[in-house]
This record gives sequence, C-alpha cells and structure tokens, in this order.
Amino acid sequence: MITFKEQDLQLLPKQGHCNLNYLLEQNGKKYLVRKFKLADRDRNLEYKIQKLAFQKGIAAKPLYMDDSIMIGEFVEGIHKKKLSKKELRQLALVIKKLHKIKLRQRPVNFPKKIMRKVRKFKKELVLCHGDLSVNNILFENTTMLIDWEYAGVNDKYFDLASICMEFKLTKLEETFFLRAYGGKIDFEKLEGYKEIFDILSKEWFEQLEKGKLEFLS
Repeated sequence: MITFKEQDLQLLPKQGHCNLNYLLEQNGKKYLVRKFKLADRDRNLEYKIQKLAFQKGIAAKPLYMDDSIMIGEFVEGIHKKKLSKKELRQLALVIKKLHKIKLRQRPVNFPKKIMRKVRKFKKELVLCHGDLSVNNILFENTTMLIDWEYAGVNDKYFDLASICMEFKLTKLEETFFLRAYGGKIDFEKLEGYKEIFDILSKEWFEQLEKGKLEFLS
C-alpha cells in the first residue's frame, strides 16, 4: 500500500479536464496520483481496462484506486502534435494491440442521430480507448496510452478516426497509419466516424464550457 501526505504531491504542469494529476516520489520510484473530477465515470471498469492494457505493454501499471483517486506507475514521455512515420507506425501497432484485448462489456451507446451515416456498416466491436487526444498519448522509447476513463467496447473505427482527426493526418499519413494498423479499411466508414468524433468532441467541450458536466464535489 502506498501512503502519502498532501504535501508529498507535486502538481504536474500539464493538466487535463477530467483529473488533477500529481507526481509522487517515494524510495526512488515515481508514481502518478490522479484525483478524479468527473462523477459519471465507471472507475472500476477504467482500472480493469488499464490493468489489461498494462499487461500488453501499452499503459502504466495501475496500483491502487478508490472513489476519489487512482495511483499508478509514472510513465515518462512527451506529447506530440505532429508524428514522424516511425511514430505513426508505433502508434498504429499500439492501437492494434489494444483492439486485440478481449473484454466482455456492453458496447458504448452513442445517440442514434449521430450514427446515421455508419448504420449501414457492419459493427467491428473491440476494446477502444475512446479518448485518443494528443494529450493522452506519450512518445518516448515506447508509445504509451494514458487516461482510460472513456475506454470501453466500441467500433474500432472510432479510435482510428480519432487518431486521424487529432493529429490532422494528411491523406498520405492516414494511408501510412492505416496500413501499419493492418487489415482491410473501409474509407467511407472511416469518414463517417470522423464526423461522429468531431460532433462528440464539440458537444463535450460545449458542455464543459457551460458547466453541464457532472463533477465530484
């Protein structure tokens, strides 16, 4: 069990919208302490998924969780907005590893009105990260994914579209990334999921600005 006092925590300069992130150093080891802000997340599921992802070498090891915090090993790395071919390939292989993890869980249920353009396509349900923003991917010696609160079973195209949109990939970069991911890609379906990602992202930030998201007290 990791124990600490409030004064032991160092607030990290890079913060997200869903947690307060702190660095904890003890006995020569570094830990990430995340204090939860959002109230509507299934934290037990998040912990379970991150543990599965850690076992595949694509996430930090989670060590402890309760109703208000999660503690895990601290992962070194940097966020990037523009990726080289090597980084695109690394990221594609990480996403492929994630999508091969088996998890029995009800799929994410998006509003029907935004799913019209992809309704005709066969669902390809896998374990998705669900929030592959540039701030949730770390590049260093290895490529790691962080912040798993929106992870769940979804169509694989949601994650693939997220990468294309977040990193503003050109058509050439997109093709390179998808080839590295492997398998047959339906580009019409991909375009549909890009629109879904764009709509959901805008709606989420609008709710954040209007104070409509449910935060812990």
